[in-house]
Amino acid sequence: NDELTFRKAESTDAQALLTLLTALGTETTTFSISGELPVADEEAKEIEKINAGNDHVIIIALAGDQLVGLATITPTVDTKAGEIGVAVLKKYWRQGIGLELMLSALDWAAIESSYNEISLTVQKNNLGAVALYQKIGFETITTSHVENSVGELVEAYEMAIALE
Repeated sequence: NDELTFRKAESTDAQALLTLLTALGTETTTFSISGELPVADEEAKEIEKINAGNDHVIIIALAGDQLVGLATITPTVDTKAGEIGVAVLKKYWRQGIGLELMLSALDWAAIESSYNEISLTVQKNNLGAVALYQKIGFETITTSHVENSVGELVEAYEMAIALE
């Protein structure tokens, strides 16, 4: 019943963000972290760098003062397209948090970035996420296979949405 707030991550969120990422990595095979997580000081500097530019964003969801989810947009090899990712702690699934994170990140992309398209990859078996992305307006471009967090090869959709 904590009040939910959504905002851009700040450098002071670094440790809480690292804690959230660690927890997310243990809850599902659809979320994985590539490489080692940095220490809090390095993460704080990275957040400051991200906030100084217009090609990355980290939007966080807080329930009271606890981080419960995040959305990121990062550059792709195509300079006109960004890639979005979203993750929410399992305890907070199906409460509209993922939708709000997606919409907040897409608003940022439309207003602050130079992207004209946002893409994502979602595992085909992640039915709730697929439905959410389709509801927002993402369209499937192609199917592929990705490795999940436990090393299994699974089918995935490559989806995209044009920014207006």
